[in-house]
Amino acid sequence: MSGKKLIISAVPKAGFWRCGRHFTHAGTPVSKGDFDDTQWARLEAEPKLRIKPATAEDLASAEDRAFQIKEAITSLTAGDFQQDGKPKMDALKALLHDGLGKIPATERDAVWADMLAANFEAPKASE
Repeated sequence: MSGKKLIISAVPKAGFWRCGRHFTHAGTPVSKGDFDDTQWARLEAEPKLRIKPATAEDLASAEDRAFQIKEAITSLTAGDFQQDGKPKMDALKALLHDGLGKIPATERDAVWADMLAANFEAPKASE
């Protein structure tokens, strides 16, 4: 099971933090290698989390969420970014409305990190 993807879903609708990660109610894809044995024991013992093998549908749903967040970020203007460079959550929520449900900042941050790794540059305010 170490190479296969798993889905960890939070029971609370707002998601749940454990082992330094935020798990969404919709489900967060992970690999067993993302955590050490102590962390896995803690995750498996947590009653507010559900762990199951990821289906193709689960992975497609997670990829679709990330794609929609990325597309929203690319359409933001310079004023829609925080001083630290990250997209403002309010601006993202306004674009995505309620279509994706709650978007935690950690999910935005993961998409943002991938975009930066692909050399995305936030728009600059015109002078």
